[in-house]
Amino acid sequence: MDFLDPKKQRKQTIRVFVGYGLITVALIMTTIVLLYQAYGFGLDKHGQVIQNGLVFMASQPDPAKIYMNGKLYKDQTDTRMVLPAGQYKFELTRDGYRTWQRAITVEGGSVEHFDYPFLFPTKLTTTTTKRYTTQPGNILQSPDRRWLLAQSTESLATFDVFDLDAKEVATSAKQITLPGNVLTATSGTQSWQLQEWSTDNRRVLLKHLYQKDKQDTFEYVLLDRQEPTQSINLTTTLGTNPTHIELRDKKYDQYYLYDQTAATLTTATLKEPAPQAYLDHVLAFKSHGSKVMLYATDQGAVQGRAVIRVRDGDKTYTIRQVASGSQYLLDLTEYSGSWYVAAGVSSEDKVYVYQDPVAALSGKPNDVLVPVSILKVPGANYLQFSDNARFIAAENADHFALYDAENDKSYGYQTKLPLDVPQAHATWMDGHRLTYVSKGRVVVFDFDSANKQTLSAANPAFAPLFARNYKFLYTIDAQAASGTSPAQTLLNSTSLLTPQDQ
Repeated sequence: MDFLDPKKQRKQTIRVFVGYGLITVALIMTTIVLLYQAYGFGLDKHGQVIQNGLVFMASQPDPAKIYMNGKLYKDQTDTRMVLPAGQYKFELTRDGYRTWQRAITVEGGSVEHFDYPFLFPTKLTTTTTKRYTTQPGNILQSPDRRWLLAQSTESLATFDVFDLDAKEVATSAKQITLPGNVLTATSGTQSWQLQEWSTDNRRVLLKHLYQKDKQDTFEYVLLDRQEPTQSINLTTTLGTNPTHIELRDKKYDQYYLYDQTAATLTTATLKEPAPQAYLDHVLAFKSHGSKVMLYATDQGAVQGRAVIRVRDGDKTYTIRQVASGSQYLLDLTEYSGSWYVAAGVSSEDKVYVYQDPVAALSGKPNDVLVPVSILKVPGANYLQFSDNARFIAAENADHFALYDAENDKSYGYQTKLPLDVPQAHATWMDGHRLTYVSKGRVVVFDFDSANKQTLSAANPAFAPLFARNYKFLYTIDAQAASGTSPAQTLLNSTSLLTPQDQ
């Protein structure tokens, strides 16, 4: 019997081991091939080994045609593209819309997401949502971009509320009025200043400026747009009138109270209104959440200098020293699992950006922090993270410097489009675009100044506002008197879709 023959058993064993060996080699080779493919390696049409990159391309509206280096690509947006490493020029087109274009460097093994391209209509259609006999004092938009509050021209205590999600925004308007006991003064020179919205998108903190005994003074009011009778005078409720009030963790019933003269920062709540000590020697501050505070202080600083610190819970960390100044630039946020802190002073023309400074200093308080970027803007007077927290922008007039946390890249440029007065700075349209009013019209451009677009007419006293689906742009504009028609102020809406896409 064959199975008892030692020679045949040995041959069979050899064949089995050879088979296992070949299978192992095949598995190893397959794994190597798959690994190399995962890192983008492949063969070009000439049989040469190349490394590809992966590009995701989307657009609003979708779909749009994709032109790559002047040639129409086989797919439209929304798509994934496996491309050899190299330089490319992309153009996105759609009938009735302006072209979006960008030069892109694809690196081997990289993954790039271009999910933000926005195509604006070639021809803009603007309609009037509301007519006012005089210019409204304020236009306030909630954080979720759904609600628009326009101060009525009839009374300081009256606001028009528009639901931007409504099919007919104009007919959605309703008027609300503050109770008579909320305001200390209801006559004379008065105005409102927006301080901050609560994350409930219902309540907004306002600063009421008025005159008392012929002296300028102010008070703080918490306006409830949903139940205006629940609005309160915070100055009266808290029993104090600090220089500045800020919502703690964006909650309507929790506050930071800043006394600029005493340089103190205290906390209070509607439930426990008596101020509680929090920080002293505070020159400027920026909070995040309920327990993280970035602030400038003269405590522990040498003459002519200020110290930038972060307080996280009960622990305090020193970020850096800067020159003493009248305008400190401070902001912080969390993005993709990391904390980013930006700090500087206008007189130094620089803003320093740090990644996870608290983690770096924990246990090593004497370490010198190295910034991931230094944003250089002459006389920078404004600093803000984008809506998605990916970008931080420093600005002075039409000079901008930005840091991209996702790609660890910095940009610096001048738009050469002057900001119309009385605008103090640009605002973020969304997570990737900035906007302001120049030469009487809204301008929009990508974070690195590409794809500049000029849109509808606007009054620079009011920042351009966008519906949360970005299908409409809202602006304030003036209409001159004509014949028997008096001059008016218009709240206009401009469609950002063509009639075929609406």
